Amino acid sequence: MKALVSRILRGFNAEIARSAPWELDEFRQMGLNAATLNYKDLQVARAVAAPGHISVEEARFLGELTRRSDPSRPIIEIGTLFGYSTLVMVQHKAPGQRLVTVDNYSWNPLGIAAEAHRVATRAVLRDACEKWNVEVVVQDKDRFYETYRGEPPGLFFCDADHSYEATLKDLTWARDRGCPLICGHDYYLRGDAGVARAVQALGGARELKGSLFLL
Repeated sequence: MKALVSRILRGFNAEIARSAPWELDEFRQMGLNAATLNYKDLQVARAVAAPGHISVEEARFLGELTRRSDPSRPIIEIGTLFGYSTLVMVQHKAPGQRLVTVDNYSWNPLGIAAEAHRVATRAVLRDACEKWNVEVVVQDKDRFYETYRGEPPGLFFCDADHSYEATLKDLTWARDRGCPLICGHDYYLRGDAGVARAVQALGGARELKGSLFLL
């Protein structure tokens, strides 16, 4: 019977869904009542409130770093997600300064399909691409590093894979290309602390605002 109901619902572009136990724990910690809210509302609220979003303090610092960058050299962002940090840099960069933002769209906190993620992000950044010299690159970052033939970036911002190995590779690539301003997000000393360990391996943070660092 359950299989029959599921097939009928899929015919109407709907599905049966239930929250995992660990998700229910997160909902309780957030003050959300899983008994009175539907699955979609719970998941959207969880995604919007997920840790990792750039804070106001961090956004102001990223804007300051953007203004410090050489407008004749490009800005490279690794990890577009939904384009929020991209828009911060767009607001502070020189109008003609090129900004390249790279993501393979393999993960997002909403848990939506990669295609939906790409379409949503392009919609958020449409005006930036059309009027403010922003380029959205859909590519694995390692492949981007291998094929990049442009000028050394004036500013490099990474907020993608936060493991030690991946972050170290990101930062090393930017340093080896002669980038004077190398920064990133999610510098934490608790938990795995992969980002912090990578930054410390390269000499430590020169400046730190919230969890946004300048190498």
